[in-house]
Amino acid sequence: MTREQGADYDITMGNIRYAAPQRYYGTRILFVTKGRASVSVNGEIYALDEGDILFINRNDHYTVRGSENNILICLSIPSHFFVLNYPNYFHYSFECFSKDLDPGRGDVVAQLRRLLAELVIVHSRQEEGSVLEARSILFQTMLLVTRFFKKEEPHTGAGEASDERIARIIHTIELRYAEPLPLAEMAESEYLSSTYLSRYFKQTTGMGFLQYLKMVRLKHCVEDLLHTSDNLFQIAVRNGFSTAKNFTEAFKSVYDQTPVQYRKEHKQENSEAVGDVAAKAEAGKALDSPEALMQLTKYLEEPLNPRALPDEAPGEACKIVVGEGGGDGLLVREKHIVFIGELKEILNEQVKKQVLLAKQRLRVDFVGVRNLVGGATLLPEVETDEFVSTTPKYANADLAIQYLKELDISLYLRITYKEVIHNEERYFRELEGFLIHTLQVFGRKFVNQWKVVFYAEKETAVLSTELERVYLRLHEVIRKYAFQLEIGTFLPFKEEKDSLSLSHHWQLHKSDSIDFITYDADQNEVVDFSEISDEDFLNSQDYILRKTQKLKRFLKKHQMHQPLYLENWNTLTGNTRYTNGTFFRGALILRTILDLGAEVAGVGFWLNSELHELYGGNHNKAVAGLELFHYFNGKRPAFYTLMFKERMMGEVRALGEHYVLTENEEGYQLLLFNEKHFNPRYSVDELFMRNRSNELHVRLIGMEPGEYQVRKYRFDQQNGGLYTKWGQLNSKHGIDIEVMEYIVQSSMPTLELEDEQIEKDWSFYASMSSNAILFIEFRRAIG
Repeated sequence: MTREQGADYDITMGNIRYAAPQRYYGTRILFVTKGRASVSVNGEIYALDEGDILFINRNDHYTVRGSENNILICLSIPSHFFVLNYPNYFHYSFECFSKDLDPGRGDVVAQLRRLLAELVIVHSRQEEGSVLEARSILFQTMLLVTRFFKKEEPHTGAGEASDERIARIIHTIELRYAEPLPLAEMAESEYLSSTYLSRYFKQTTGMGFLQYLKMVRLKHCVEDLLHTSDNLFQIAVRNGFSTAKNFTEAFKSVYDQTPVQYRKEHKQENSEAVGDVAAKAEAGKALDSPEALMQLTKYLEEPLNPRALPDEAPGEACKIVVGEGGGDGLLVREKHIVFIGELKEILNEQVKKQVLLAKQRLRVDFVGVRNLVGGATLLPEVETDEFVSTTPKYANADLAIQYLKELDISLYLRITYKEVIHNEERYFRELEGFLIHTLQVFGRKFVNQWKVVFYAEKETAVLSTELERVYLRLHEVIRKYAFQLEIGTFLPFKEEKDSLSLSHHWQLHKSDSIDFITYDADQNEVVDFSEISDEDFLNSQDYILRKTQKLKRFLKKHQMHQPLYLENWNTLTGNTRYTNGTFFRGALILRTILDLGAEVAGVGFWLNSELHELYGGNHNKAVAGLELFHYFNGKRPAFYTLMFKERMMGEVRALGEHYVLTENEEGYQLLLFNEKHFNPRYSVDELFMRNRSNELHVRLIGMEPGEYQVRKYRFDQQNGGLYTKWGQLNSKHGIDIEVMEYIVQSSMPTLELEDEQIEKDWSFYASMSSNAILFIEFRRAIG
């Protein structure tokens, strides 16, 4: 066996055939790197195979038996050192048997294996700086243990226990256990009464001062019994007992046998397991060899990334009971409108590919276009002597509409007051010609599925009667040719005043001529990023839903019951490109989509950033609306958010604040999300963001038992967040197509695949950073 010791901890690696029953007053981590080991802890047997980890808690009674060729790493951290660095140490025990851990703890266990392997390797090098490096690894290990494997002890709860007093007392015991150490002396050194110290010590550590001192002395006595030939008196006196009789009585009270019986039984068994002295030396030499250390390198392959782990665990308990909390229904499928600017943009091959992908993954019902008559889609009339012109006016429009018809996507045409009155007579003449042509070419059934919306600016000096006149004329022209085509209006509702501007009041008494209502809701418009307080951000978090519900109440009050379409909307983004790029919003978008499903008939999105900036705004200000794609076909958060929501099939079997569970003929689907609302400017603060990470301990109750293939898609800033890779690989000198393609291809949610035997009650851990989404499919095994 190799042994490397530090003043405050002990790390060993060796072949353990047998380790006699013992108690260690501290925390031990056993890690099998080769072969097998059977560990009995307080009467319970744990079978460890290669790669398994087991924790031994302070005062646990345990024995180890191992296979002939096993290698076991043992990290021992004494109580006095642990409590010195983690004052709440005695509030908890630490539990980990890697075989029995719930799914979702794989990353944590992998990091623990790596740290233990690194600690052994660092000690073996004995280089300059090794001590500092080893101490760093030790503290990382302790941090991992305290975050992810602690279990509260029932006897703890004293408010005073978090100070350093207990740490000082325990450290003194560890240093002076071989001396007479009366309680009164310790109490005096801490300026306490003996009675108070005794009660305080037991309340904190779970045992009395004298009992603790006895356990420390016995720990050292056991080592002497097994590894020396000294008599009982020598062992007793060396370790703080006044007589061999006192030592024997104390030993028997803990180990249920005398020191003589213990030595005879376990020293002989230990000797038989290890073999003769030559064999023991040979085994030690083998473990010191480069070959033995090389076996540990496979545990270094897992990337050590503490930032990927939440700051506290186990975190929030999330119990999901199948059939409870809003179950037994179908997810609402609102219509999806994708805006592309002018109709001619559909002829762009990249736009075609994006529309097709959005249709396949996200379900697209309408493509939204504008500037049909006054834009560049319709070609100018060309004088020709040809009987049939070879440059037809509607060539571009026909190609674009044919592509949409093949994809079963309807047209959503936005007509503004300004473009109509620019040359009103010409406009309606051109519109009539377009309608007649498309009805002839594409058929009445397809054209009647389109929607037309009349838009006038929110703030306009145009009289209400004038807007009403133009709308009614538009309504008349369209219905003359396509009598089933729906025509709607944009309603600029002011939620803070619960009103409309005077220019738009005409809609309230012409509702019988309006088929649907469109509106917008951009949370960024109601937030002053330079002055708003954190409380204001929290108050604005449900702005889109609140505005929608207030608008519905307003319309109902005026006897208007038309369906609503939310054209342009946005969650908080920040008012700079940098802030926008560091603020991941996946769960915020998902929550909004889920909330709106029961409130609106349709929701709009822009196809990509380039078209949005071309037709919807400019580069210097945030514009309302969410894009599905960034430049170079990179997928924005709205794309993946919609994709996961659209994959949810079957009946909703459970619904909660942070989850949706559905059941279908193939199994179950679970959507988990860690929705966090805060000022987006804080997203540049790494510590702030880490504090908004969360770990859910999810219990699924009531699933049909059986074998399942479990697919887990993780979508967060590091896994699918486009701007993270963009920021890492960007350069002020520009980037080429190779870099751009890499960014796009590597910015996608990660997928994990596992086979699980699930009973009715199944649990797992889900580590989630701020606004992360976790989509899990449980597919029933066939056969």
